Amino acid sequence: MGKVAAAIFTTHVPRLMITDLEARKAYMGKNVTTFYDAMPALARVRLAALDFDTFVLFDTHWFTTLEYVINAHERLAGTYTSEELPAMLHDLEYGYRGDPELARGIEDVAMERGIRALASAARNLPLHYPTLNVMYYFNSDARRRVLSIGVCQTASVRNDLVFGAAVAEAIWKSDRTVVLVASGGMSHRFWDYDRILDHASADPTDISSTANRLYDERIMEWFKAGNHAAIIAAADDFRAHCSPEGRFSHYLMMAGALGAEAWNWRGEQFGRYEAAIGTGQSIFFFAPETRVTAASS
Repeated sequence: MGKVAAAIFTTHVPRLMITDLEARKAYMGKNVTTFYDAMPALARVRLAALDFDTFVLFDTHWFTTLEYVINAHERLAGTYTSEELPAMLHDLEYGYRGDPELARGIEDVAMERGIRALASAARNLPLHYPTLNVMYYFNSDARRRVLSIGVCQTASVRNDLVFGAAVAEAIWKSDRTVVLVASGGMSHRFWDYDRILDHASADPTDISSTANRLYDERIMEWFKAGNHAAIIAAADDFRAHCSPEGRFSHYLMMAGALGAEAWNWRGEQFGRYEAAIGTGQSIFFFAPETRVTAASS
């Protein structure tokens, strides 16, 4: 019988892959992101001691339309360059074990529940940087399997929760011990072309609107309190007013897998709440018994 050992809500911003210290400062100015330290800290403090074998990751750059799609490749390997920001993210070599067995299990359970889903091993099915950037930090030795799942852009909040429940049932029916990863941001409105580089710092004052920042802060307080019922109740409104990344489906599918409104795990924040060219970004770790340490502040 499988289980979910922990869950992570995390940024995946391309600037994570800027390795040169001076280049980081040149792009972000004096307020450089804390995520360069926060992501390794989470991996070291929380994941290293956790007994699990598979990451199941909800990828906000992988948009699907007719159904939920699960990557069913046996092996995820190649060299990645971002079509969006090739100067910042290019020539990233990667190689992970996939999990076609669990992918097919999720497809079967979802279809049984009346949710259209497809476990695809189609040749050249692409991976996206919300999967690859996060695995670069959280799975640096490639010991754990990686199962990437797309965001269905036509799905409702309730669809996402039901699909998430199907993911949980498929995990339970397997022999996998899983860490769920919701890879994406919070509010997601960029600055316009003429002003965007003036707002490239990590300072929250560079969020594109005060209303978006305040909504993000409210959701983060609910993360910390384990009040997932409140987040789910606000999800449609958050979608309508703040254009969250991936329509916030990355969080909703994860929440659905952990009991939806009944889920009450408290979030432990790693790094600060930050801006990324107008968008809101954060990292939270959730587990049944989360201990807050100095490394997470």
